[in-house]
Amino acid sequence: MSFQRVSTGITGLDEMLGGGYPQGGIMLVSGGPGSGKTINSLQYTAAAIARNEPVVYVNLEEPMDNKKGYAKNFGWDLDEAEANGLLISLDFVLSSTVDGIVEPKNRDTGVTELSLESEIFSAVNEINAQHVVLDPLNSVMINARGSEIRYLVHKLFETIREQNCTALITYEGVFDGTNFYSEMFLSDGVIALVKDLRDFEIIKTVRIDKMRGIDFDDQPRRYTISNNGMVIFNKEPVLI
Repeated sequence: MSFQRVSTGITGLDEMLGGGYPQGGIMLVSGGPGSGKTINSLQYTAAAIARNEPVVYVNLEEPMDNKKGYAKNFGWDLDEAEANGLLISLDFVLSSTVDGIVEPKNRDTGVTELSLESEIFSAVNEINAQHVVLDPLNSVMINARGSEIRYLVHKLFETIREQNCTALITYEGVFDGTNFYSEMFLSDGVIALVKDLRDFEIIKTVRIDKMRGIDFDDQPRRYTISNNGMVIFNKEPVLI
């Protein structure tokens, strides 16, 4: 089976993937604090906009204005993209009711919306979006447990799949091999951003743990974050 590819916008990552993400897939980018998850999501967004491919960016943590500021520091003007109809940013604070239902509240107006899925559906259709970016997934799983997590993630992912969008979703944390993570199994691809301390030096590595339907470089590769965003050294081994 062959897939059309979507460029990640990140130098070195497309090469590791043999051309980019499979179109229509849901990609999970995980990592600890300061690993570059949000920058990764903004860089992907900016690259899609540069190709005139509309994006819905779902922000569930710090204010979206902060992220727009980060993006401008890298030369990515998200305000201009919104003005040109290439971007809709949904800025929500999620809260959980007594019954465990997660409600999205508009950060600016304080109005509680019907559901996260309905807001994504409306935004995608408003601009005929080709991409959905969500940062971070953890906020969707507030107070949820076990099968509840799988249900919430499945419902969100199905909404995105039904719109034929390619999605990049961040996850706060590092997956290990001893626990079951529903979000990892439900995703089409999983990328880990890892920070290690070696000989008193911080080493950042990217690792592709999963990518359905395509061959990929499964070796960890070093990356840096500069004024131009994230760059991956896909031809250099981590250990020399």
